[in-house]
Amino acid sequence: MSLPRLDISALTHNAAKWPLPGKALLGCALVGVVLVMGEWMYLGPSRERLQQLEREDVALQQQLAQKSALSASLEARVHELALRQAKFDELLQALPAESQMPALLEDTARLALANGLLIESIAPLDEQPRSLHGEQPVQIGVTGAYHDLATFVSALGGMARLTTVHDVALRRDGKLLRLDLLARTYWHAQQGRGIAVQAQPFVYDAFGLRDPFQPLAVQVDHVRGRAAHAPDLTRARGILESLAVDQLEMVGTLSRGLQTYALLRAASTVHRLAVGDYLGPDHGRVTAIHDGHIELVELFPDEQGAWLERPRTLALNVNS
Repeated sequence: MSLPRLDISALTHNAAKWPLPGKALLGCALVGVVLVMGEWMYLGPSRERLQQLEREDVALQQQLAQKSALSASLEARVHELALRQAKFDELLQALPAESQMPALLEDTARLALANGLLIESIAPLDEQPRSLHGEQPVQIGVTGAYHDLATFVSALGGMARLTTVHDVALRRDGKLLRLDLLARTYWHAQQGRGIAVQAQPFVYDAFGLRDPFQPLAVQVDHVRGRAAHAPDLTRARGILESLAVDQLEMVGTLSRGLQTYALLRAASTVHRLAVGDYLGPDHGRVTAIHDGHIELVELFPDEQGAWLERPRTLALNVNS
């Protein structure tokens, strides 16, 4: 069975004879067909393009908001960059025009002697050129008491030339301590950059601090030095002045009439000292003798070469 064939020409020919409701229905059908075909052929692609443009507009609005925020902070960023550049220029100004190795070695030796240290070695290593500066490492080995070593390291960082300390190693060397470190000094090739204002360096102050490498019974007091007269460098030095004070132990006192002596042991030998006698490499002179300790005053030069005096106390070793 076959379906009847729709004759369009007959349908349109007879449409003029249709009643008014039929004509209206046919007109609505034709209008719907035209709208559907127009939507499919013309309006659909245009609508998709419009939706794509709306999405792009939202993305552009977000980018505009981000760039507006960056533009608002541009002035602050420029100011921050100027501050960083000024700080960088200041650091470059702090660098000398050349390595100045002789002056560095002289200053290092002077700082070690000023703090009562024994210099074991000072060995300059190979220079290390960098893109903006040069580095000169120096291997340093000194021996002394704990607080004296700490003051020496603090003074290295406070020198006029830029010096940093690396690879610090501390170990016992008999009754003293051996400090090995690597100091680095820097220089800049360009000259004529002016004079920089040096930042306030850290200064080690041993007052009120104990030596963690010594028992409490043999602690010695360290105080900041005060101005003093220069010692008599032509005076004949005694045998105990060749030994560091930390190598001496107070083992007791001895009284003969009104005279009181302090008994100090160095290695296996006991020495007798009275008030006014000298001991230690820093022109230490005994000022008072008590049952539990002795008091002395040491002389040492500061960084400018002026002489300072520092009182010191050597306590009785209760284990002797």
